[in-house]
Amino acid sequence: MLTSSDLFHIPFYKKSPYTGSIEGMRFTIEKAQEGDTDVFRVWIFPGPFCFEKTADNVKESQIFPFTEYSIAKIADWLNTQYTQRQRYWNQHKSLL
Repeated sequence: MLTSSDLFHIPFYKKSPYTGSIEGMRFTIEKAQEGDTDVFRVWIFPGPFCFEKTADNVKESQIFPFTEYSIAKIADWLNTQYTQRQRYWNQHKSLL
């Protein structure tokens, strides 16, 4: 399971998205715009392929305010998504 210390701080996301996985559930965290407001957009999708090679219809996303406080909320959301569908995600582990 992820903790907020497993994820980066705001300065990282200002420059680059972050990708990772939990046992078949892949995720991408990126800075995005909603109107004039910076937000975190967090995507989850089944492995084993990267975001670009995964069909759009199996990707899900959630928006969070672009604040340090949101880092813990993102970790909680990712953990919840994994535990609620653990069997599904485990079917999509790496091909190796």
